Amino acid sequence: MPISEKAQRAWKAGTAVLTAFTSFYCLFYIDYGPQEHVFSDLQRWYRNKMDNMLGIDLNKAKQIASQQQEGIARRTGGDDQEGDGRR
Repeated sequence: MPISEKAQRAWKAGTAVLTAFTSFYCLFYIDYGPQEHVFSDLQRWYRNKMDNMLGIDLNKAKQIASQQQEGIARRTGGDDQEGDGRR
């Protein structure tokens, strides 16, 4: 039984949207490993644009993370001893 023209149009539109989303995700979000690959430049460009749009400053975030690590080290005394003398 053939499907109606309206159903065919809906199927084609759904397929186009799903294909576009999959392509976008594969291009910009999938991690292909630490080595350079064909999408590296595009992924860097996209991530920089997103960071700028969201107001994220990577240098500031790294600075905050290091300050938090230093604070944790100071509070714990820099070692992993528990109160009972075990390490």
